[in-house]
Amino acid sequence: MEATKIRERVYADTSGEGKGNVGAIELPSYTVVVDSTISTRTANSFRKSLESRTESPVRKLILTHYHSDHVLGIPAFKDCDIITSEPYMKLRRTAKHSPKITFEKSLVLKDEGFGVEIVHAGGHTMDSSYIYFPQKKTLFSGDLIFAETFFYAGDRTFDPDRWTGVLKKFMTMEIETIVPGHGPICSKEEVEKYIQFFETTSSLMKELIETGVREEEAVKNMGFPDFYPEYREGIRALALTNWYRFYKQQRKLGAPRSPAHAHGRILDHTNRFSRAYLASGDHS
Repeated sequence: MEATKIRERVYADTSGEGKGNVGAIELPSYTVVVDSTISTRTANSFRKSLESRTESPVRKLILTHYHSDHVLGIPAFKDCDIITSEPYMKLRRTAKHSPKITFEKSLVLKDEGFGVEIVHAGGHTMDSSYIYFPQKKTLFSGDLIFAETFFYAGDRTFDPDRWTGVLKKFMTMEIETIVPGHGPICSKEEVEKYIQFFETTSSLMKELIETGVREEEAVKNMGFPDFYPEYREGIRALALTNWYRFYKQQRKLGAPRSPAHAHGRILDHTNRFSRAYLASGDHS
């Protein structure tokens, strides 16, 4: 693992060796790491590389969400303050390393004129957060962006409406560099591609449900737009299945639902593929 400098004070490894990407922001007094990869070995490797390039000690670890490929390297940062959104512990109840700092909506880390903004977004998962470093116009998107590959939307708390909303929020922000949860460094052009796919897919899925099309037929519908290739067979079908179930559940409820209520209901609808995939650790 290599801590490559991508902007002044900003580092990342997007090689894929750690399954999920990992990044860091060097502030004057301390360094903040974003996500911890799939294992202690890869996390230690990244930290060693990072500390050889920075002067400020590593003091904080932000976890963008609870998936294994972003949190299993936590032991490499056991001397750091772990920061997560509040829903994190509801989703990862067996976590050995509990966060020291949690936040409901947002949190700002301030240090000698610099600020690191951490925002709870939801979408990919109920606890998904992004990190924004405004002084360098850099966004750490977590798995709200999978650059140049089809994304994972098989989580039991997947919410396409919230995901679309946060993508649109990104377009209003001063962002020049995006460190995605997976894939290479990218820009707002990637966000635009996501928005187009999400809006088109949501619109068509609602139409199919309204006309009484069954789940299996809807998932196989050829009208959904093309997107990037799958990084693993079945990822696209899994995403469309979750999309269908999300809007089907909304229709049953007959009214806009609160995120907490909906996330509780959708827990019972995760398919076998999703459960096996989450258990394997090889997901996002």
